[in-house]
Amino acid sequence: MKFNIPKIIRPLEMSAYDESMEGLALQVWVNPTRNIKNDFDGLQIKIIGLKNEMTKLLAAKKPDDKKANALSERVDAVDKSIYEWYGNILSQASDSETHTGVDELMALAEEDPALWIFIATGVQALIGEHIEGTRKN
Repeated sequence: MKFNIPKIIRPLEMSAYDESMEGLALQVWVNPTRNIKNDFDGLQIKIIGLKNEMTKLLAAKKPDDKKANALSERVDAVDKSIYEWYGNILSQASDSETHTGVDELMALAEEDPALWIFIATGVQALIGEHIEGTRKN
């Protein structure tokens, strides 16, 4: 038997961030594949390791500027990959008007960091709720 597993999309209601956003919702793919979920976990591990390296480097009495710049570039690359991951998760609904790209998400995080945190944690919460809901059934 061949399974045709549909992408399950759930709304992240933006009014939970601020009531002025009533009626707006991001469409979140809540059942991404295991590989896609593992990609996110790997990115989180990389970014934590790189930031720890940066902290150690900057704590040195004479930090090496070349190493710091190279490390900063690696951090930026992993950060961009994280935004790409979220862009993928937020761009699976059939209505392409709801899709979002990496540049848009990066600009949003720069412009309103609290909103970006709300979105990132909201996406993770919806995915987690879906997983927990399926385990309970």
